[in-house]
Amino acid sequence: MASTSSRSVLLLLLAVAVVVSDAQLQLSETFYDATCPQAASIVQQKVNAFVDADRGLAAALMRLHFHDCFVRGCDGSVLLNSTDTILSEKEALLNKGSLRGFEQIDEIKMELECACPGVVSCADILALVARDATAKVGGTSWPVFLGRIDGGASFADEVNSSLPERTDNFTQLVARFARVGLDARDMVILSGGHSIGQVHCGAFFERLYNFQGLNITDPSMDPEFAAMLKVQCPPTKPFGFMALDATNGTFDSAYYLDLLTNKGLLESDVALLSDPLGVEYAIRAVQDPMAFLNEFGWAMIKMGAIPALEPYGWRRHCAFVEPRF
Repeated sequence: MASTSSRSVLLLLLAVAVVVSDAQLQLSETFYDATCPQAASIVQQKVNAFVDADRGLAAALMRLHFHDCFVRGCDGSVLLNSTDTILSEKEALLNKGSLRGFEQIDEIKMELECACPGVVSCADILALVARDATAKVGGTSWPVFLGRIDGGASFADEVNSSLPERTDNFTQLVARFARVGLDARDMVILSGGHSIGQVHCGAFFERLYNFQGLNITDPSMDPEFAAMLKVQCPPTKPFGFMALDATNGTFDSAYYLDLLTNKGLLESDVALLSDPLGVEYAIRAVQDPMAFLNEFGWAMIKMGAIPALEPYGWRRHCAFVEPRF
């Protein structure tokens, strides 16, 4: 197994190979060195405190970055509130009632504004928070390239057509990731984000109780695992919660081991093993967990470089748009 230092060097070499779209500013690790050198440490300290108080927030904070970048690029639009005339991304079916962490982002933004007024973008906060939240619960840290420009618009009706869905098959997942410049390998690796977090029981009721409309359990699901799920998630409790993998709260490669042993929950997770690429990667992640942690960081860097569709400016408040400054 490679040493910690050599793994860090490898990750850095991969990171600096990222090509950022010409449509937005060149992202850089040193973007705030002159204007807000304490930005990263402020974010990390706040994230550590939040996760210490509620370990489940780690998955929620990471997820905000995913949901932001897949809709209109990495522009902080997922944080915007609805207006009198427009429903924002927060209100979309796939987001409402499932995303959380908005108050924590607002708190971080407030502290950054006190330290460096009008400097750090909301989109950059999401990127830093995702990294720090993942590292706090067992993941490997990665370089975060900064300088994203916040968007000024957010539309609920753009969400469902952009985000991966729990019922997607492998081909559909690849297509959704391709729309934002990510390839099939990126998709398989980033799916490992399900190493932490929980999901409503109802999200997998079809597999558990009515597979393909036949009123049976998905025969591919491990029988003992299915029996346990039925106890934890009876048909009368669709809004109960179930951990997405066996080591809930710790970021590791157990997600892939669960898939290989027929203990995956969501259709979209199980779908990874319907393709040789997914099978190969799952086996590799289980055999070399540290490689997965490093590759996840690389994939997050690549996702974090998805350009904003309509850059607006640096928003002083993450939840609403104010005049440009």
